[in-house]
Amino acid sequence: MKMIKTQLAFVAGVTAMSLSIESFSHGYVSQPESRSYLCKLGENTGCGAVQYEPQSVEGMDGSPRFPVGGPADGTIAAAGSPAWSELNAQTPARWSKNDISAGTNVFTWTFTANHTARDWRYFITNPDWDQSQPLSRSAFELSPFCEYDGGMMRPPMTVQHSCEVPAREGYQIILAVWDVGDTAASFYNAIDVNFDGGDMAVIEDNAFLEVGTISGAVALSPGDTVYTRVMDENGENAALSVTYTATVATTGAAASLELARAINAQGYFFAGEKSGDTFTPIAGANKIYAMGNDDIQSIQVAIEFANAEAEYQVTLSNVDSPVDINSLGMADVNFTVSTNGAMDIVATLFDASGATVTSDTFSLDDTMPIPDNVGSCDSPEPGLPMQPTDLKLHVHEAFAGDYTLVIVATAIQGNATIQNTANVTLVGSGAETPAIDDAGSCGISDPMASMQPAFNLSTVYTGGEVVSYSGLIYKAKWWTVDVAPDATNAFELVSDIRLDYSDSTIFLEGAEAIFESDVYRANWWTLGYSPMEDPDAWSLIGPAPSC
Repeated sequence: MKMIKTQLAFVAGVTAMSLSIESFSHGYVSQPESRSYLCKLGENTGCGAVQYEPQSVEGMDGSPRFPVGGPADGTIAAAGSPAWSELNAQTPARWSKNDISAGTNVFTWTFTANHTARDWRYFITNPDWDQSQPLSRSAFELSPFCEYDGGMMRPPMTVQHSCEVPAREGYQIILAVWDVGDTAASFYNAIDVNFDGGDMAVIEDNAFLEVGTISGAVALSPGDTVYTRVMDENGENAALSVTYTATVATTGAAASLELARAINAQGYFFAGEKSGDTFTPIAGANKIYAMGNDDIQSIQVAIEFANAEAEYQVTLSNVDSPVDINSLGMADVNFTVSTNGAMDIVATLFDASGATVTSDTFSLDDTMPIPDNVGSCDSPEPGLPMQPTDLKLHVHEAFAGDYTLVIVATAIQGNATIQNTANVTLVGSGAETPAIDDAGSCGISDPMASMQPAFNLSTVYTGGEVVSYSGLIYKAKWWTVDVAPDATNAFELVSDIRLDYSDSTIFLEGAEAIFESDVYRANWWTLGYSPMEDPDAWSLIGPAPSC
């Protein structure tokens, strides 16, 4: 049974002055450093105003209180307050992390104004939480792993809690909640931590080649197994296969995370987000890398369903590479998919940063021959000879570089899913004229902007309003006031343009910018750091089109 501890508070003196609770009850977790405190220390950047007030991340308890009530999903890190909305940004690499170990840990609260405390509670993310989505209740274990009773007393200016932190691997978030005793408010502190280096694989040799991708697109039922098929110069090397078998119903993102962890534990090849010589698995798509001096040519990912009724086979061949970009800045990637049964095919082209460039869905039902013993209205059964079908992905705005083609084949009848992967290179200078409007460098604005109301600095926008600003169209995502649309992520850019890089512009994950005649895509939320100053935050897409 979990024990709730009582925090004894000793007060040296009491003043006769009456203070406003809402204005003077503030505090933050100073050790391990919370997300907001690391903003103040400068280790987290692009934090907005919270860098000046890490003690003010305050929101309503709700009735009942968090986790039933409290901040809405997606706003938990900012305590539901629009003033600190920058804290809600979430990617695997967005925030600095504290190294931590499971077991006994001490959490220190520092108060700038200590007021009556009801209690303190600590929550931790689930092992398979989605690191790329703003924090929601589904990300957390909703029972606190540690609680301290405040006794409805005023605590000292510094309070320490000794807590037994559950075992975890890799990047996790601890949510510390201080419930103020005599108001309907609580303080919410997100603490980004990394458990003992977690499941990161650290390799000394940087000569790696990308040989496959775990798409994370298919959920597993208990008993289903996702596994790698390792192809070398002699064909499939079954001895190097790595597997993960689900014991409970598992999302595709979580299954990808577990398979990537198993790959890194084997230590022959590696999976996850690559940063220098470190590979960190995530909940979602994970790329697979092999040493450049290995004989591995590709690694495919397949799924064996526990209740599969038949044997399906899928191959990917005749993949165009290199592919020439035409004078309009477009490219067609041709490839052949062969199956022995009726399958739906989802084909996706990923760029070097892992972002989706284009995707399409194909049904290989009508192309399959019907055996004599199957009625014409039935779908073909597996076990037939392999039938090839030529397919194509169209890239409307193509840039030279290396890409990954991933196909996920799902049986139209029965229970089978198979994934195959191939590398694709696009070459050529591309369009002679801009493929899209390039605001700034080409001096082109959105012609539709004049049809929208102009942005007003003093207007309160609550979310959903469409405005024009500097010749472009923006849409408010949530409550905001007194901040220009290009200087806050409370607005999203609607105009289909590509901005010049500026230190004063916020670029969300996936946003593109022109910097020194090249196009870059932001790998995560970034502000004030150019591709030259922070190359890890940006992926080079290719040369910018000339005007």
